[in-house]
Amino acid sequence: METILVINGETYWQEFLPQYKVEQKKIQTAEWLLKDGRLFVVDQNGVCKPDKILWRVGAIRPDARHKTALELIRLSGIHCVNAADVLARGYDRLSMLNVLKACDLPLIPFNVATTSTLLSQIEMKFPFVVKAGNYHGGFGKVLVDSEAKWQDIKDLLFISEEYITIEPYINYDKDIRYLAVGDKVWAMARRGKFWKANVQTTDFILIDPEPGLVAQTKKLQDYLKADIVAVDILEEQNGNRYFVEYNDIPGLSGFPDEVREELAKCLSARNNY
Repeated sequence: METILVINGETYWQEFLPQYKVEQKKIQTAEWLLKDGRLFVVDQNGVCKPDKILWRVGAIRPDARHKTALELIRLSGIHCVNAADVLARGYDRLSMLNVLKACDLPLIPFNVATTSTLLSQIEMKFPFVVKAGNYHGGFGKVLVDSEAKWQDIKDLLFISEEYITIEPYINYDKDIRYLAVGDKVWAMARRGKFWKANVQTTDFILIDPEPGLVAQTKKLQDYLKADIVAVDILEEQNGNRYFVEYNDIPGLSGFPDEVREELAKCLSARNNY
């Protein structure tokens, strides 16, 4: 029986992959060994020699060791969902934005500075959003609505070694996620507790996917050659839509079990090279 190693993520995958032995390890505590072309993953619970890998490392800050693990997966030739090169590409926010731009998807206009000393060269009307570095889950992100607050934020950013992204605040009417897995697409409308979209979600509902947004989501999926990808879209009251980001390790909460079944098919359908 082949072994599928699940890195982080949900604990229910054995149910959806009954033909495999499913083991789970955390990226935070796992060590990796490539020996004679074969990959071994080690932690306090022992050694795993995976035949396939399901990478479910969620909203944690990317670490250089994570990229090392992905490169070792590539070198081993083990089939990973998503593929290791797809995952590596999505680990940085600027890289992710470049992909969305290459797919000609409508982005929120943004400015980027590599040091806070350059922020004085950027003038924007209040309110606007400032994001420091590459954190996920709304961390490192703040809404600036006054000159006094902007000065305080600039003082804090002075001690940061991260690049800084500044963009206008979108007073959105709808927060929508489109999720593509294999050949299928689902859509969900969400509502958060505060201004940050997709943070502390208080309400969500599955909605019928719109053909135009399905086509744009599939265009992104095809460009990345991804088994699974989600896009987060903000819609204003006037109908303008902006693609905020894509997520190649999206959470599956709120989506039907069919999503998990399709992801399991993506993992089992392909052979290692």
